[in-house]
Amino acid sequence: MERVIIYGTGRHAELTADLMQKFNIHKVIGFTVEKEYLKESELNGFPVFLYEELVHSHPPDKFKMFIAVGPQQVNRAREELYLDAKKKGYQFVNCICPSPYIDIGVTLGENVFIDQFCWVSSFVEIGNNTTLIGSKIGHHCKIEDNCFVSVGVLAGNVTLKKNVFIGLNSTIGPNIVLGEYTVVGMGCTISKSTDPSSVYLNQSTKKQKFDSSKLKLL
Repeated sequence: MERVIIYGTGRHAELTADLMQKFNIHKVIGFTVEKEYLKESELNGFPVFLYEELVHSHPPDKFKMFIAVGPQQVNRAREELYLDAKKKGYQFVNCICPSPYIDIGVTLGENVFIDQFCWVSSFVEIGNNTTLIGSKIGHHCKIEDNCFVSVGVLAGNVTLKKNVFIGLNSTIGPNIVLGEYTVVGMGCTISKSTDPSSVYLNQSTKKQKFDSSKLKLL
């Protein structure tokens, strides 16, 4: 079990720390952020350290890191932090929750988050700094670095190039390649490969002009 400093103090960082402790994955020592984001010295009973001083207070030869940041700026924010911490000499752990639905043969990079509600099939490759939340990943899928999949479904033999974001309840059909920095919003169905930096939004759900008092629900 590694001693880990988690970058971030947001909800994803809180969730990561909770799961690491709950499932006895790693020993969480505390959180870290830059001075401009430091609001409190403690979070959920763990200390919050200054990132600018971390190499001195918690050197990379004694502690490892996990970057727990969401998909801001199409995952660029998390990517930059990951690369910066790597440049400082830190190694990274994964947060892979125990689940009978995650194939034991999956190939994993580092700084990978997979929660206990994911389903990951055989012959899947997952790159560095990638997050999967409540998602189903079909066989022979390849997910490259810095991707974020939130409650999405990937059919078999799908490739996500780097920094792809897939939103809630979206489905990617089989044998498809999503170009780097593609953004797929909530409730979308993708049936063909995408160009880099493509954006897909489901606009079928619209607010009606009348209010709910006009409805008779059976």
